[in-house]
Amino acid sequence: MLEKLLGTITPTSVVLFLGATDTGKTTLIRQFHRQFGGEVIDADVGQSWLGLPTCISRGLLSHDRGEIRASYFVGDISPRGNFLQVLAGIAHCLRDAARPLLIDTDGYISGEAARAYKSELIRLVRPDVLVLLQRAGELSYYKLYAHQGITVIEVPVTHTGSKSREERIRVREDAFREYFQGARVQNWRLAELGVERTLIGHGEPLDTELLSNLLACSVVAAWRLPPIATLVVERWPFSLAEAQRAVGVESLSVLLWSEIKDTLVGCCLGERLVGLGAVQRLSSETISVLTPVERATTIQWGSLKVFADGRHERIRFTSS
Repeated sequence: MLEKLLGTITPTSVVLFLGATDTGKTTLIRQFHRQFGGEVIDADVGQSWLGLPTCISRGLLSHDRGEIRASYFVGDISPRGNFLQVLAGIAHCLRDAARPLLIDTDGYISGEAARAYKSELIRLVRPDVLVLLQRAGELSYYKLYAHQGITVIEVPVTHTGSKSREERIRVREDAFREYFQGARVQNWRLAELGVERTLIGHGEPLDTELLSNLLACSVVAAWRLPPIATLVVERWPFSLAEAQRAVGVESLSVLLWSEIKDTLVGCCLGERLVGLGAVQRLSSETISVLTPVERATTIQWGSLKVFADGRHERIRFTSS
């Protein structure tokens, strides 16, 4: 079967690899990339091997070291709940990609949501070759794309070894810890910075001292962007209705500072992702981010907390 696969890859091919976790997708891609050249896209945000976790990256390998040529911040370690960001990231990395192009994917394959997500991925990429690495026919659904002019090749997986959840976490911790070594806190004015994927920092800055007195709780930062206002607080106000009347808006979003601190963000210059950071301090006018990046024009909000020692956890917001 591998001989057949080798015979289908040409200098202009786009090859998409699907398979559950630990079916050998990455190993096969590394092998073929050494043989055929071109570029690879690493779209496994949880077990990234070309770029950083939470990112989709495109580039090439040289002696098992990666050279990243494009990257996109998804902001999480799972595609679940992030289908739009993952598909947008793959579309971003497809631009100007060299051929042959080999695309690695995450191991999320079970259930209707996974099939819908992977089907849209196939429609987006329109690969010349679709490689299904499977143990017991779990990817047979995707053979339907043979009727759409795509060469579908099934590769049986016989090995049973797999990394434990703890091992996967340690790999990500090592990657984050190494990345944040030497990082320092950058202080950026929100008026000079675009903030994407959140209303934090958008609109008219509000007087936090006045709001703290009115609401009898410490307000860290606040902005009004009619018809909504966003408040970041140390603890919940006694009355959200009273808070809404005090700010004078139709709706109110209240976020706890304890849930925001250490949130992972993507740091961009224009459209280009230049690095990651972790939120350290916030006011209505400024944001402080731990990052090796010196300058950014936009930050993209993630849904993961990351600490300097590499520990990380998914955020479960209790906003109102």
